[in-house]
Amino acid sequence: MIMNWISVGLVILILIIWFRRMIIKVQLQRLNVPPNTPLPFRKKLEVVKQAEQGKHVSALLYLTILLALGLLLTTYGLFQMEDQLHVVTERTNQLKDELYTLKKEQKQIITKLPIKAYPKKGIGLKDYQWDDLFAEENREKQYEIESDLSTKVSPYFGLSTTLIVLDVPTQTLNIALAGDSGSEENRQQIKDNVKAFAKEAKDVTKLTQITFQMNLMNDKEKKKTYSCTFSREKTDEEFSLIQEEE
Repeated sequence: MIMNWISVGLVILILIIWFRRMIIKVQLQRLNVPPNTPLPFRKKLEVVKQAEQGKHVSALLYLTILLALGLLLTTYGLFQMEDQLHVVTERTNQLKDELYTLKKEQKQIITKLPIKAYPKKGIGLKDYQWDDLFAEENREKQYEIESDLSTKVSPYFGLSTTLIVLDVPTQTLNIALAGDSGSEENRQQIKDNVKAFAKEAKDVTKLTQITFQMNLMNDKEKKKTYSCTFSREKTDEEFSLIQEEE
C-alpha cells in the first residue's frame, strides 16, 4: 500500500515538473521581440532562453530518474503482488485438499451409519410446490427441491443425490435417486424404504416415474448395484414396480 502511494506521488511530481517546463517553453516561444529592440535587451533575452533551455535539460534528467524510480517501485509492487497471489493460491489448494478430506471422512461416517426405516408419515413430498416447476420453469427452484430432497432421504437411502427430470410438453416429471449405502446389510431396509417412498409419492402432482439406484458394499469391499423403477399411467394411481435389478 505504501509503495502504491509513493508511485502515485512520483507520477504527480513528474506531471507538475513537466507541466511547469512546458508553460515556460511556450511563453518564451510566444515572446515576439520588435525589430527596434535595443541590442542589450536582446542579448539578455538570449541568455534567459539559454538558461531556461539548460533547465529543460536538467528537468529532463530529473524526470528520467523519477520515471526510473517509479518503474522500480512498480516492478517491486508487482513482485510482491505475485508473491501474495502465490500464497493465496497455495492456501486455496490447501483448503481444497482439506475440503476433499473432510467430505471423504464425512462420507465414511455416513456410510457406516445404519439405514433408518422410512417414517410412516413420510418426509413431506406433497408439500413441495411441484406445479411451480412447470408454471415458471424455474431451474433455481428445481435445484432447491433436489438439494432438500437429497438431505431428507439420506437417513433412509444413505449418501444420496436427487435428480428431478421435467418433461414440460407432457407436463410430467421423474425423480431419480442415486447414492451409496455403504453396506450390503442395508439391502432389505433400502428396499422397504424405496417402496415407502413410492407409496408416499402417490400424492405428488404430475409425477409419473421414480427410478432408484444404490451402490452396496459387501465385506470384500466390492460394489454391487441395486436399482429399481416405479411407474404409473395416471397421476391418481399407485406406483407399480416395473423393473428391479440386484
